[in-house]
Amino acid sequence: MNNKTKERVALIAGSLIDLADMREFCLQPTVELIGTNAIRAFLGMDYLDFEISPENLSEDICDYIDWHPVLTAPKRTDEELIRIGLLIADLVEDTDPFDEDATETLFEILCWCGLGAYLDCNAEAGMGRDYE
Repeated sequence: MNNKTKERVALIAGSLIDLADMREFCLQPTVELIGTNAIRAFLGMDYLDFEISPENLSEDICDYIDWHPVLTAPKRTDEELIRIGLLIADLVEDTDPFDEDATETLFEILCWCGLGAYLDCNAEAGMGRDYE
């Protein structure tokens, strides 16, 4: 996967995790609600190449699908979300190294019930506990 796509995948993954946290809801239903079409659209947006925080992108995703949930304060820092997003981007890259359909792969990984355990094993202790 090229670096630009990997960075976008990491940012989108971190933003969707942030959105699930702020909704105080599990990741999988949040990702299913957002859907592959929105993920695909954001993977193709050039403005992601500029500095944007996961929290701001979470809000943009909600606006894009015309959904305005009640959100609480973010639970993780931008650095934590980017680190988690990069771990997820590595999974996408391992599964789909040629960008054939990074959207579908990202969607499947974010909906995978083993994601929390994977993050617990590969990130700082406790990072994945809220995903199952």
